[in-house]
Amino acid sequence: MGRTIQSATQTWVEEDAALRRFVRALRKSDQVLIDELIALSHSHVAEASYASNLYPMDIYLVSMLLELYKKVKQLELKLEQNGVLPVAEVNPSRGLVSLLELVNQEEDTPAEEQASEPLEDDEEAPAEYVDLQEGA
Repeated sequence: MGRTIQSATQTWVEEDAALRRFVRALRKSDQVLIDELIALSHSHVAEASYASNLYPMDIYLVSMLLELYKKVKQLELKLEQNGVLPVAEVNPSRGLVSLLELVNQEEDTPAEEQASEPLEDDEEAPAEYVDLQEGA
């Protein structure tokens, strides 16, 4: 008697093969980046076998997001240790917002003052955080 369902590793290999055609169509610099993402996702193959109710590609993508979020948190911790980012209050949703705030800030100008300055014709508006659940 054989298996009726594929193992998580076999499913991962199939998903990887399905992505290869897409990866080959990308620019070389993007190919390197997506290969790194795929490698990050492989660290969660064993855990994927417990999520049999989800589609394999969903687990693949969630694994990538998890690894990327861990890297963001590590960078944020290093910024706090170096004094660039103020020590955080306990707020789990703070991560990405605080990094966006850092990107928007100039060295001398706070983010609030930056937004009030008029833009020149060739300048783009800075990224702005919008709470999409505010009106829901």
